[in-house]
Amino acid sequence: MKRGFLFLMALILMACAAKNQRSNENRPVQEETGFTEIQFQEEFHNFGLLQSGEIVVFTFEFTNAGKEPLTVEKLETDCGCIKAAVHPTEIPPGEKGWIEMEFDSSGLFGKQIKSIVVHANKKKPKQLAIFAEVQNKQIEYKY
Repeated sequence: MKRGFLFLMALILMACAAKNQRSNENRPVQEETGFTEIQFQEEFHNFGLLQSGEIVVFTFEFTNAGKEPLTVEKLETDCGCIKAAVHPTEIPPGEKGWIEMEFDSSGLFGKQIKSIVVHANKKKPKQLAIFAEVQNKQIEYKY
Protein backbone atom coordinates (compact mmCIF):
# COMPACT_ATOMS: atom_id res chain seq x y z
CA MET A 1 0.00 0.00 0.00
CA LYS A 2 2.81 2.43 0.95
CA ARG A 3 4.76 1.57 -2.18
CA GLY A 4 1.68 2.16 -4.31
CA PHE A 5 1.12 5.52 -2.65
CA LEU A 6 4.74 6.57 -3.13
CA PHE A 7 4.68 5.40 -6.75
CA LEU A 8 1.49 7.41 -7.38
CA MET A 9 3.01 10.49 -5.74
CA ALA A 10 6.18 10.14 -7.83
CA LEU A 11 4.05 10.02 -10.99
CA ILE A 12 2.18 13.15 -9.91
CA LEU A 13 5.48 14.94 -9.26
CA MET A 14 6.80 13.98 -12.68
CA ALA A 15 3.58 15.25 -14.31
CA CYS A 16 3.86 18.54 -12.41
CA ALA A 17 7.49 18.90 -13.39
CA ALA A 18 6.61 18.28 -17.05
CA LYS A 19 3.84 20.90 -16.86
CA ASN A 20 6.24 23.35 -15.20
CA GLN A 21 8.83 22.70 -17.89
CA ARG A 22 6.25 23.36 -20.65
CA SER A 23 5.22 26.64 -18.99
CA ASN A 24 8.89 27.70 -18.83
CA GLU A 25 9.43 27.11 -22.56
CA ASN A 26 8.07 30.57 -23.44
CA ARG A 27 10.43 32.30 -21.03
CA PRO A 28 13.89 33.37 -22.16
CA VAL A 29 16.50 30.89 -20.97
CA GLN A 30 19.32 32.26 -18.86
CA GLU A 31 22.67 31.13 -20.06
CA GLU A 32 24.71 29.28 -17.50
CA THR A 33 27.96 30.96 -16.61
CA GLY A 34 29.61 27.64 -15.89
CA PHE A 35 28.96 24.05 -15.04
CA THR A 36 26.96 23.86 -11.81
CA GLU A 37 25.35 20.79 -10.35
CA ILE A 38 23.27 20.40 -7.22
CA GLN A 39 23.13 16.97 -5.57
CA PHE A 40 20.65 16.28 -2.78
CA GLN A 41 21.07 13.56 -0.17
CA GLU A 42 17.28 13.12 -0.23
CA GLU A 43 14.76 14.61 -2.69
CA PHE A 44 11.61 13.26 -0.98
CA HIS A 45 10.68 13.15 2.68
CA ASN A 46 7.71 11.37 4.26
CA PHE A 47 6.56 12.81 7.58
CA GLY A 48 4.16 9.89 8.03
CA LEU A 49 1.05 10.31 10.18
CA LEU A 50 0.40 13.80 11.61
CA GLN A 51 -2.45 15.37 13.54
CA SER A 52 -3.91 18.49 11.95
CA GLY A 53 -2.20 21.51 13.48
CA GLU A 54 1.19 19.88 13.91
CA ILE A 55 4.14 21.87 12.59
CA VAL A 56 7.07 19.75 11.47
CA VAL A 57 10.51 20.69 10.19
CA PHE A 58 12.90 18.92 7.82
CA THR A 59 16.26 19.91 6.34
CA PHE A 60 17.22 18.89 2.81
CA GLU A 61 21.02 18.72 2.59
CA PHE A 62 22.75 19.25 -0.75
CA THR A 63 26.23 19.52 -2.23
CA ASN A 64 27.52 21.69 -5.06
CA ALA A 65 28.91 18.90 -7.23
CA GLY A 66 29.83 21.32 -10.01
CA LYS A 67 32.95 23.22 -10.94
CA GLU A 68 31.53 26.72 -10.42
CA PRO A 69 29.88 28.40 -7.41
CA LEU A 70 26.22 27.45 -7.05
CA THR A 71 23.82 30.30 -6.32
CA VAL A 72 20.32 29.48 -5.11
CA GLU A 73 18.22 32.32 -6.49
CA LYS A 74 14.83 31.48 -4.98
CA LEU A 75 12.68 28.73 -3.48
CA GLU A 76 9.13 28.31 -4.72
CA THR A 77 6.49 26.38 -2.73
CA ASP A 78 3.11 25.19 -3.94
CA CYS A 79 1.30 25.92 -0.66
CA GLY A 80 1.20 28.62 1.99
CA CYS A 81 1.55 25.78 4.50
CA ILE A 82 5.26 25.50 3.66
CA LYS A 83 8.01 27.93 4.63
CA ALA A 84 11.45 27.32 3.15
CA ALA A 85 14.86 28.96 3.49
CA VAL A 86 18.29 28.13 2.06
CA HIS A 87 21.59 28.47 3.94
CA PRO A 88 23.92 29.69 2.49
CA THR A 89 22.67 31.07 -0.82
CA GLU A 90 26.05 30.77 -2.54
CA ILE A 91 27.88 27.47 -2.26
CA PRO A 92 31.46 26.96 -3.51
CA PRO A 93 32.27 23.78 -5.47
CA GLY A 94 32.35 20.71 -3.22
CA GLU A 95 30.67 22.49 -0.29
CA LYS A 96 27.31 21.76 1.34
CA GLY A 97 24.15 23.79 1.77
CA TRP A 98 20.81 23.24 3.48
CA ILE A 99 17.20 23.96 2.67
CA GLU A 100 15.20 24.15 5.87
CA MET A 101 11.48 23.72 5.41
CA GLU A 102 8.58 23.93 7.82
CA PHE A 103 5.23 22.25 7.10
CA ASP A 104 2.12 23.45 8.96
CA SER A 105 -0.64 20.83 8.75
CA SER A 106 -3.35 23.12 10.21
CA GLY A 107 -6.68 22.74 8.42
CA LEU A 108 -5.47 19.88 6.24
CA PHE A 109 -6.61 16.26 6.16
CA GLY A 110 -5.83 13.11 4.24
CA LYS A 111 -2.80 12.34 2.11
CA GLN A 112 -0.73 15.41 1.34
CA ILE A 113 2.04 15.94 -1.18
CA LYS A 114 3.73 19.31 -1.34
CA SER A 115 6.65 20.52 -3.42
CA ILE A 116 9.52 22.96 -3.21
CA VAL A 117 11.14 24.12 -6.45
CA VAL A 118 14.78 25.21 -6.16
CA HIS A 119 15.80 27.84 -8.70
CA ALA A 120 19.58 28.15 -9.02
CA ASN A 121 22.16 29.21 -11.60
CA LYS A 122 21.51 26.18 -13.78
CA LYS A 123 19.14 25.61 -16.69
CA LYS A 124 16.57 23.40 -14.96
CA PRO A 125 15.14 23.97 -11.49
CA LYS A 126 15.24 21.10 -8.99
CA GLN A 127 12.02 19.82 -7.41
CA LEU A 128 11.79 18.44 -3.87
CA ALA A 129 8.71 16.89 -2.25
CA ILE A 130 7.27 16.08 1.13
CA PHE A 131 4.51 13.62 1.97
CA ALA A 132 2.24 13.32 5.00
CA GLU A 133 -1.01 11.70 6.08
CA VAL A 134 -2.92 14.25 8.15
CA GLN A 135 -5.67 13.25 10.56
CA ASN A 136 -8.17 15.98 11.38
CA LYS A 137 -10.72 15.29 14.13
CA GLN A 138 -12.77 18.34 13.09
CA ILE A 139 -13.38 16.90 9.62
CA GLU A 140 -14.97 13.48 9.49
CA TYR A 141 -13.96 11.64 6.37
CA LYS A 142 -16.11 8.59 5.65
CA TYR A 143 -15.85 6.21 2.74
